[in-house]
Amino acid sequence: MAVSAFAARKAARRPIGQATSQNEVQTSLVIETYIDPLEGSKPPKKKQKRGNEPRNRSPRQPQQTDGLVNVWDGSLEDGAKAIESHSESDSGSVNEPETLAQSMAPVQRLSIFDPSRSKVLSETETEWTVRLHPNDNLAILGQYDIWVRSGAIRILGAVIHASSRLHRVYAPSTHSIPPIRPVPNPFGTGNAPVELTIISCGSRMRMLRQIAPKFGRIWNGKQHSKSPFAFSRRSFVNIQSTADDPHRRPLRLLEIPSDWQRTVSRLQSVKTERPLAIMVCGPKAAGKSTFCRILANALLQEAPPMGDKNVTDNECAAFLDLDPGQPEYSPPGNLSLLRLKSWNLGPPFTHPTSGLNQLFRAHHFGHFSPKEDPKHYYRCALDLFDHYRQMARDYRSCPLIINSAGWIQGNGLELLSELIHGMDLTDVIYMSTSGPEEVVDTLTKATKRANNVALHQLSSQSSDFTTRPAADFRMMQTLSYFHMSEPEGKDHEMRWNPWPLTGVAPLVIHYAGPKQAIQAVTILGDALSTEFLDTFLNSILDGCVVGVVAVDQSVGEISRGEDSAWSVEQDENMPDQGADTPNHASVLRTATEIPYLPSSNHTNSLLSPDRSFSLGQALVRGIDPNHKTIHLLTPIPSSTLQTRSPNIVLVRGSLDTPTWAYREGYELERAKRRVREGKLDSNEGFDGEEERSWAEGQPWASIVDGGRRSSGRIRRIRRDIRYRPVGEASE
Repeated sequence: MAVSAFAARKAARRPIGQATSQNEVQTSLVIETYIDPLEGSKPPKKKQKRGNEPRNRSPRQPQQTDGLVNVWDGSLEDGAKAIESHSESDSGSVNEPETLAQSMAPVQRLSIFDPSRSKVLSETETEWTVRLHPNDNLAILGQYDIWVRSGAIRILGAVIHASSRLHRVYAPSTHSIPPIRPVPNPFGTGNAPVELTIISCGSRMRMLRQIAPKFGRIWNGKQHSKSPFAFSRRSFVNIQSTADDPHRRPLRLLEIPSDWQRTVSRLQSVKTERPLAIMVCGPKAAGKSTFCRILANALLQEAPPMGDKNVTDNECAAFLDLDPGQPEYSPPGNLSLLRLKSWNLGPPFTHPTSGLNQLFRAHHFGHFSPKEDPKHYYRCALDLFDHYRQMARDYRSCPLIINSAGWIQGNGLELLSELIHGMDLTDVIYMSTSGPEEVVDTLTKATKRANNVALHQLSSQSSDFTTRPAADFRMMQTLSYFHMSEPEGKDHEMRWNPWPLTGVAPLVIHYAGPKQAIQAVTILGDALSTEFLDTFLNSILDGCVVGVVAVDQSVGEISRGEDSAWSVEQDENMPDQGADTPNHASVLRTATEIPYLPSSNHTNSLLSPDRSFSLGQALVRGIDPNHKTIHLLTPIPSSTLQTRSPNIVLVRGSLDTPTWAYREGYELERAKRRVREGKLDSNEGFDGEEERSWAEGQPWASIVDGGRRSSGRIRRIRRDIRYRPVGEASE
């Protein structure tokens, strides 16, 4: 059995125009916005004052809405606890293994802390207050808020001093656990004991496991203790050793190499008239993202913040993310420039948007590696660096950290050298001490050619701790992005919608007629004939993730070909800032009137980075040719789309097919069944006939019999339509 794209509906099903007809509609000239059925559901607020017990507020229960299933009789948090209590101790799904490591891993010490009464000051069902001495360290697994009551601590490079502020930390088992260590406080009493409180938090991210098994068993499990408190209510657990983990996962403590520490300290102490501009490069899985996270946290502050703000307006760090495969503050496929104003205390899938930080500019590259289009990647990178120069005029002491991609062989090394030469850098950090010699020699020459930029070689991160492949992390980050809800509270806390996207009412965008809200769509990759696009463009877009790109509003109509924001590049050599000879393209339309930018000169139409920027990403839920509309699921606020309309282009690149989105309803049904029947063994899911019954009831599902699929098991979600000549489509 296979499940097709969202809009590949069966003929007997209701038309897409009636898919959400029961929802109330807000009409606009260009965009029809449906009411979010989860609006008004809020997670419990964080505890702000010492001595007050946290309030467990249950959010308003979602109402029965078209396409939205009311799973539990209680609140969202009650549902999460029910699922956690039944399945946190499960053996895991056969189809979704938790780790790639060996199950017989040796026991390793994680925390250096004696949980005696002299160090544990107080504890409740949701809090834990401890005193740390100079040689102690804590390894806390899960989600929690940390409150430093006295002294100072260090975590992931951030030095947090005593204040009334809470800091959210995400420490899943998918990544090394960041240790909490006391540090000498030059503003206090030196090496005096540190007192801090770990507080459970009500993030809905834990509930994503009910629709995506890869989010399951990555947080804290049940803690067995002689304490009278029910630790199962805590969202965190103190792990003394790997033997304390109820899931027996190969946990690991994040150890920062000594050369990393020396380099970070040296860069912190640099005092120059111009701010630091540091590029971190190296091979894949060398620890570039981890080092960038530690360095950015360390550079964010110099004095303890005693007020409500984390940093002042001029105490910041700029972050230029040039890794489209594993970006830090955006969904995969994007390049971005941010001004960081808060510490980064979690892996990327816990903050798939800028959050508290200020997003200056972003580009939708549409691929996971620069090798798919080195020239366009180069132009996007230089455009973002130019905007950093503009930022530096307002924030003169704002250093820049650049996280580069892991493509450093062949043309990738040449591209990296050109970036070093084209950017005004102060330091280049290469995350490997073992070569290769060719790479080190090339980087040495490139840094000397670029006004003697300092080159540092650091040891790479150990690669023996790999819980999941890169594709899984991309999937988790993309799913987290599309399930983001509007932030709330004065701290703009991130929150997630834990329900299947099939139950979320889409934005209805007109692509033709008097309400047209987009200029065109474009397909990245090899050049495609107009005949192919005219026939298969609907299928290429349907059920896929696209970039939502805003073009310069001063450009005018693209069909005129005057001062167009999109151009076709012909030079196949390594990019050069002055070697751009654009050929303007006109908008064509398919038989269903979808506007698109045609390919030309054996390449594809590209949006010029200096006249366009990314608003985010969207999932094409369906296309309604009768009403000339595209149904989009996106966390981009509708007000933003209204402001930029109609100067918007939808970009289809080579991003992963969102198969996770098509089976969220199926996974939710499995979670409901485990709760309803109290089955602790997660292997007891649907049998073949139940899977078949579920698929027959979904408008986006279809059944394929024969071979291994004759049992009715879901083997594949939809066809991944690639860009091939007419008549070829990959299954």
